[in-house]
Amino acid sequence: MLLAMDIGNTVVTMGVFDDSKLVTTLRVATDTRRLADEYGVMVTNALILKGVTPSDIDSICMCSVVPPLTVVFTEVCNTLFDVSPLIVSAGVRTGLPILYDNPRDVGADRIADAVA
Repeated sequence: MLLAMDIGNTVVTMGVFDDSKLVTTLRVATDTRRLADEYGVMVTNALILKGVTPSDIDSICMCSVVPPLTVVFTEVCNTLFDVSPLIVSAGVRTGLPILYDNPRDVGADRIADAVA
């Protein structure tokens, strides 16, 4: 299963996909003071409550507009799921032409939305 994460300024929104089917969604508050262990407990418990076994997650992608939490959630992915996440950013090749003067000005969340 794929865990897709959108780390926003106020909410971290996650979706679990089995192939192209959305199985469930999760939302937790964005808080740069939280540690990887705290987010790990929240995500694990939320997945279990939604009927998803954390060991079923075999791939992860994330986009983030909160750089400190990119590091935190990368640690969560590596330790909790034993998966290195694909981090969607302006440097990731998506096949989508970005016609801004400076393509790096386009937020990762907007790139992910456009590709989806």
